[in-house]
Amino acid sequence: MSTDVVPKGPEFSYASKSTDSQATTYFYQFDMPGVNACLLVGIDGEYKGCIGYPGYTKFSVTPGTREVSFTPNAPIKIANLKIDYDFEAGKEYFFGFKNVSSKTESDTEIETQYNLILDTTYGWYLVEKQQALKELNGMRSWHDAI
Repeated sequence: MSTDVVPKGPEFSYASKSTDSQATTYFYQFDMPGVNACLLVGIDGEYKGCIGYPGYTKFSVTPGTREVSFTPNAPIKIANLKIDYDFEAGKEYFFGFKNVSSKTESDTEIETQYNLILDTTYGWYLVEKQQALKELNGMRSWHDAI
């Protein structure tokens, strides 16, 4: 793994600061072989955060159905996955990217895709809060502005 994708930002610390007018989102992922760029997370075409390997990002989202995109932060930026998701004001959302073999029973599948190089399937899951907080423990946020 390239050291360029290891986040050097602050370590995860949970503080419930949801607002009544916005949704609070957390996106995180574990280490992944062969990756050489952080993963940009976009909402409605605007990049909101970048996730290292392993790492997380947190940001607020305006309620309603939003297009969420995931794009490697490479010289040519092409989203490798887009989903539509309906966010509610005042709620927290924890999305984890994981190998389908490591998901828990309480994880809700949002979107999965087969990785030909690794010969396995990964996906984004909506993770129950207490499980997500355990998984986020020790992760760091990205250290550079996007």
